[in-house]
This record gives sequence, C-alpha cells and structure tokens, in this order.
Amino acid sequence: MSVAPNTFETINTATPENSTGVRTLARLARVAEQACQSTGISLPQYRLLVAVSSSSQRASELAERVGVSRPTLTSLVDGLERNQLLVRKRVATDRRGIQLEPTEAGLEAVTRAEFALTNRLRGLINPEHASVANEIAVAVSENLDREAS
Repeated sequence: MSVAPNTFETINTATPENSTGVRTLARLARVAEQACQSTGISLPQYRLLVAVSSSSQRASELAERVGVSRPTLTSLVDGLERNQLLVRKRVATDRRGIQLEPTEAGLEAVTRAEFALTNRLRGLINPEHASVANEIAVAVSENLDREAS
C-alpha cells in the first residue's frame, strides 16, 4: 500500500503536509457516527455499550474509558436505559454503587452498529489494501489498550 507522502512521517510537527492523516481521522469519526446513527444509536452510545459488554462495570469507571464527561455519561445511560438497551444494577457491597449492564437488545444494537461500521469502512478501502488497513487498526488498538492501562 502506498501512503501519501508526508502524511504521518512528520507527525511531531504541525504542517500542511501531515494534516492529511489527522483530517482523515476526523472525517472517519463522522463516518462512524453516521453509520451508528443509521442503526438507531449514536457513536458515544455504541462506545458505552461496547465498554459494558466486555464486563459489568461501575458507572464511575466508564466516563473516562468512553471519553465523555460524567454529566454526559449520565445522559447516555439515561437514554440507553429508556430504550431498554442498558440496565442499572445496585452493587451489593456499596450502597451508592451502580453497575451498568447491556440488555439483550443492547447487545443486538452493538452487533447492528458493528455490521454497519464494518460495511461502511470496507466501502472506503480498496480490497487490496484491506489487510494493511487491518494491521494498522490492530496496531493502533493495541497501543490504545496499553495507553489505557
């Protein structure tokens, strides 16, 4: 795969030459938002459902992981709960603690969103570049996971 010259090589300096990659990421965020919305949930709702799908988590841990403020997290949880995609459960060992868990409908919403996202991204990538794009996505994901630890 040939990468546009100067797209990421000089990422440490803000120049018009390296802005292509950054601008592409911003455009991809909008594409991801539109793909999620086409399935009935927003991108932040998708991220929240994915986060709680992997394991039951306390609400206090999620705002940072999902990348939203605490008030925004509350609003997301309220909307998902109203749509029966998520439930709040009390923590037995902590009177004030609440855990969030996706419902079956919430897990189905994640599946629908991931199908839409995958199809949309596949449409943007030339098939002969798909394996390279996947390698890049895996590497970035691994680095994000390390960063979060």
